[in-house]
Amino acid sequence: MWNFSQLNLKTNSDFVGIKSEPDGYAFYLPKGFDNFIDKYQNAATSEDTDKFNKVRDSFFLMYRTLRKFDRDNENNSRVTRKDAKNKKNQDQVNLSTGGISLDYKEASECILYSKLSMIERILEAYDDLALNSIEKKARRSEEIDYSKIYKYLDRAIYLNNGAIYIDVMNLPRSMISHESTDIVDLYCFILDEIIQQLQEDVLDHIYDRSQDIQFLSQRFRDHYLTINHSLFDQDTFEETLSICKEALDNIDRNTHYKDADYWGLYEAIEIFLYGGLNPNLDDGDFWGIQGEQGFDYVWEDMCQTYFFKKNFNPIQNDFNKIGFADTDIPIVGYKNNRIRNSKHHRPESEQNRVGWWKNKSSNQWLYQKKQSEVDHPNNYKPLYWRELFCIEWDLKARIFPDVKYKVTRSDYPNQLRRYPQPDLVTVTKNEDSSYFAIVDFKNISLKKYEDYENKSLEETDKGYRVALEKQLGYELALQQVFPQATIGNYFFIPFYYVDKLESESNFLGIMEDRFHIRGIQIFKANFVAIQNIYLGITEASDFDSPIREKNYYQFRKNNAHASVKKKEIILFENEDLKSNYIPLITFQNEAQRKNARTYILEQVEIFFKEIQVDIPNLMESYFPYSQSIIGKEFNKINIDYFYDNLFYDLGEKEEDRDEHRKLKIKVKWCITFHIDSTPIQVPQLKIPNSDLCRNFGTIDVVGTPILYYIYFTLPEILNIIIKDKK
Repeated sequence: MWNFSQLNLKTNSDFVGIKSEPDGYAFYLPKGFDNFIDKYQNAATSEDTDKFNKVRDSFFLMYRTLRKFDRDNENNSRVTRKDAKNKKNQDQVNLSTGGISLDYKEASECILYSKLSMIERILEAYDDLALNSIEKKARRSEEIDYSKIYKYLDRAIYLNNGAIYIDVMNLPRSMISHESTDIVDLYCFILDEIIQQLQEDVLDHIYDRSQDIQFLSQRFRDHYLTINHSLFDQDTFEETLSICKEALDNIDRNTHYKDADYWGLYEAIEIFLYGGLNPNLDDGDFWGIQGEQGFDYVWEDMCQTYFFKKNFNPIQNDFNKIGFADTDIPIVGYKNNRIRNSKHHRPESEQNRVGWWKNKSSNQWLYQKKQSEVDHPNNYKPLYWRELFCIEWDLKARIFPDVKYKVTRSDYPNQLRRYPQPDLVTVTKNEDSSYFAIVDFKNISLKKYEDYENKSLEETDKGYRVALEKQLGYELALQQVFPQATIGNYFFIPFYYVDKLESESNFLGIMEDRFHIRGIQIFKANFVAIQNIYLGITEASDFDSPIREKNYYQFRKNNAHASVKKKEIILFENEDLKSNYIPLITFQNEAQRKNARTYILEQVEIFFKEIQVDIPNLMESYFPYSQSIIGKEFNKINIDYFYDNLFYDLGEKEEDRDEHRKLKIKVKWCITFHIDSTPIQVPQLKIPNSDLCRNFGTIDVVGTPILYYIYFTLPEILNIIIKDKK
């Protein structure tokens, strides 16, 4: 077993767990644990006794967390599980058969090692042990069992006084010699120590015999140790470990009869006392979880568990304030009524999973209320919660201004839809108001947000940028269908708090009050509290909800992340096209390009005036032609494309929110030469020198246009160039 005071503590890595490195074992802690390292490693002295205990507690909590995460995802349709055999991961360490590869939909693979042989062997050895006695075997004995005398009457010697004499009986005997019974006591001592550190979070058949285990553990302690000795105590760890090793050696030398049961116990004890990470025992070269998004999934499940437990009403069998959640976690006590639903059936083994709706295209379950009580503004169809965030492109032919219609089944092929899925949306309704909270669980340290404070959006990394863009997109979408509601937007990040008092045991965290990010507030969640709720150590009901309407207006400095995207109306040869179906346009000289640009701007201004849409700055709202796509690419392109092109500039300026802190829509426009992308005809607006009408199409957020595709013909652009030559 490790000496926890000698583990090298690290953080801010994609890996969380313990890894063997050239200078010893390193314990990689979750992001947000900078304070933990500052206190227990960087500032630790040789006299400091806190590090051992704090690192020990963090290790066993993380051990339990990863085991629960592993168990919870065994039957999760959102995850593809497979053994990680003979592979190399991104850090080029060996993966043995003990690892599990988890493949998430539209995400990167992560590798999970939730088991440690030194602990697992101790727990598993119990299966072959009857505690109270060693397994018995029959032998001849001079002892008499009077309850079995009737079986020996034919072999008895009958005396003159009528008595009978039986010299021997076949009775059970211990198969291990007297000295070797100490191995049971030693095993139970180690097992009892582990049970205490796991806070009795063990299998039922071990927990049910915990008193017997404690009795045999105490017998070993009485013979070899004092009451203060422990394998997991800073002051006695090394001495206790040394005594246990010596005891095991003495037991082995003095035991002459050794069968499979003996060796099962011996090997489990030896691995624990002498073990670290052992690739020969399916440990691999690390214990923990790694991958580009590895611990992200664990953190999401931990946070979702808090919110679902907090809002669970066992009488109604419902989660009162949760409208939507991109999760399918199990919740103890919940019974999913989808088990009896013929359309969205769930097997009995999944009855406590929260997933209520199955996405057929991705085969994923997610949670949502049945309906949101609002209709689509264009086709009047009732909207489910997952449809509130829909990005859509309606290619049904229409004539402006009659663009609204009642949807029929024949219209479905023309309705292109993508469904962004926020981590969590909660709703609180009062008699005269409604409050929505959009929560994204980000496995990002506060320091990263601080480091990006004065950078443009393009200078941040892609994961950070897309998370910001899509979160603002969710907020904009909710505003369209609930215009009178107050909407809060939050990043929920892990944070380790030091020196919290006992009176603050129900402390869940605080809002970052120095800055916000384009109106998104950062909640620094108490990692240990969230972890304890996840493991069932504490109850979610003991903690106040951090998401409250009054918090949303307590803003300080705005980290705006101004965008500096290049915007060229017409392309040159060196431009990269996003689509495989749009033509590349080039010019012989700058004058031709300038004339075409002027013509396009004039026609676009006329177009928006005709359809009565106010675009204050045409150049600022221009969507790059190089980034445009056509209908057949809509459902194939990565969904990040929409976040990065439609929402990148939301909320970047103070004036981008109104006096009620609501986001203003920043409508964009783009030219296209693809007639099928522009199904709406404007009859009164003719294309110059043509019999054709100007057409347009829109990519919408729940029926609200956010990108206009405006149809131009190649001949009309060519006419401008020819005029220039004349």
